[in-house]
Amino acid sequence: MALGLLALLLLLLLAQASRLIRVQARALGFPSGFPGRKGEGRLEVELFAPLPVLYRLRTHPSAPLGLEPQEALGLAWGRLRLNLPLPYGYRRRGEHPLGLSLRLESLFGTGARTLDLEAGRALVFPPLRPLTPHRNTPSFFLEGTVRPTGLPDPLETRGLRPYRPGDPLRLLAPKASLRLGIPVVREVERTLLGSLFVHLDTQGLHPAYLDHAASLAAWLLLQAEKRGERFGLSASEVLPPGRGRAHLRRALALLARLEPTPIPALPPLPPPGSTYILLSQCAETVLLRALLEGMARARKGVLILLPEGYFLFPGEKGRPAFGKTPGLERVLALKDHLAAHRVELRVVRGHQTPLL
Repeated sequence: MALGLLALLLLLLLAQASRLIRVQARALGFPSGFPGRKGEGRLEVELFAPLPVLYRLRTHPSAPLGLEPQEALGLAWGRLRLNLPLPYGYRRRGEHPLGLSLRLESLFGTGARTLDLEAGRALVFPPLRPLTPHRNTPSFFLEGTVRPTGLPDPLETRGLRPYRPGDPLRLLAPKASLRLGIPVVREVERTLLGSLFVHLDTQGLHPAYLDHAASLAAWLLLQAEKRGERFGLSASEVLPPGRGRAHLRRALALLARLEPTPIPALPPLPPPGSTYILLSQCAETVLLRALLEGMARARKGVLILLPEGYFLFPGEKGRPAFGKTPGLERVLALKDHLAAHRVELRVVRGHQTPLL
């Protein structure tokens, strides 16, 4: 009798073995990158099954990441580690989940259970396609390249000249002095660099608007970084002005995570003396009012309007856009008022390439 009860209990446990399993999953080898990046990541899944259970693991396909579904099946008992290679080819901007489905059932085919898990996320930056560079208006303030050794003021090296009494010793160029046989110093000059602050309105009527606006903003920030200028970004959150590749990477990550909003995303006040660029499709009145308020601090303002929500990249062809959208009519009616506040209007229709 006791053996019969024990056997019955064992059968019941085996039938419900799928309820006792523990699962951990993580994706590795999916670095942030631009569309077109290819490589191979992997999916690590760890199963702990106190009783034998049949499993069927299937990864979710992902068109934005170029992922094909992968599958593994077998018997799990005790601790089991699975590694699945996942070749990828990034295609579209965004933060995309890496998901999988795990189907579990007992040896008798009972107690079936399906788990949907997320093993991680992959971040794809906006596509960078060459566009006309935009030259920022010089700031009110003296700026220059920041060097590790530091100088009394932000200065840039212009050349070398012989040492004269009274020159600061930190300006000495040791290698050049040894090569020439006489002490020489770095000659410096004060320069005026422009700083850039970009605000991207996340309200759009066309599904391609955010992708095109994010790509345009990324190109503007990249050009500012190449010139050594300070740049900041406002897009769902505010990234204060800064310099360097790490700062640019943070800006690209912010642009990659952009999601549309039903109402305008109002811009913050720009840094003093900066070139203030605002990207929008709808150009609602509250957005224009906030732009004009910010012009009390900015050196120059530029409103880039994408009435259709998209534009042509170099090499693409499209049909001319006719008519006027409500946003375009709104800004054309206020064009003189915007110009009086030092705001330049740039309208980029759907069949045009941005000329900045």
